[in-house]
Amino acid sequence: MRIFFLIVLIFISGVWGAQAQTDSLRFPINGKLPSRFNEAVSVQTKVFDQLFFMDSTTTRHYPASFMLDKIDNDSNHYYLFLAEYWIAFHYSEIIPELIKRVTQKKEVGLTNYADLIIWDRVLAGQMKSFGHGGVSRDDLFTVAGRANRLLTIITGEDFGHVSMYSTPGELKALQDKWIKWLIRIQRKNHLE
Repeated sequence: MRIFFLIVLIFISGVWGAQAQTDSLRFPINGKLPSRFNEAVSVQTKVFDQLFFMDSTTTRHYPASFMLDKIDNDSNHYYLFLAEYWIAFHYSEIIPELIKRVTQKKEVGLTNYADLIIWDRVLAGQMKSFGHGGVSRDDLFTVAGRANRLLTIITGEDFGHVSMYSTPGELKALQDKWIKWLIRIQRKNHLE
């Protein structure tokens, strides 16, 4: 019986510790950022202006809460596509939130994805391939895959990918890499 209680205690402290670790994440405001990150922001900003020129004053100003709700709950690929460019204007407020979501395997689904291929989903018969289009190595059917893809796009970093078969342990290891990346930026900005 003592062993059971010890196991439960270890589990609860591990879950609480992981939550506390992500709750304290903050992005440095006006800090020095890695060159790879600056380049990614610059590219996404330029492409945003080209793609959404007629609507940039509206879409650029969506609040983070709106976009996070779309990432968490909306199957329409349009919002993920928009988020890939929108994030260039809101990275400081959304990156910590995305890091929190890297372990969330919640399946949202995906619609209106005509020029997108996610091979795991195609092979499982859950997505049609039209023979062309961009390939996502992250499973955009899930919150974790969406969060990781957006982090990879805006930071220029690639710490791994979320597949439809990713285990909770693999997702936690991926999240830990993102946490370490953000902590390095925080420390670098704190020391200067």
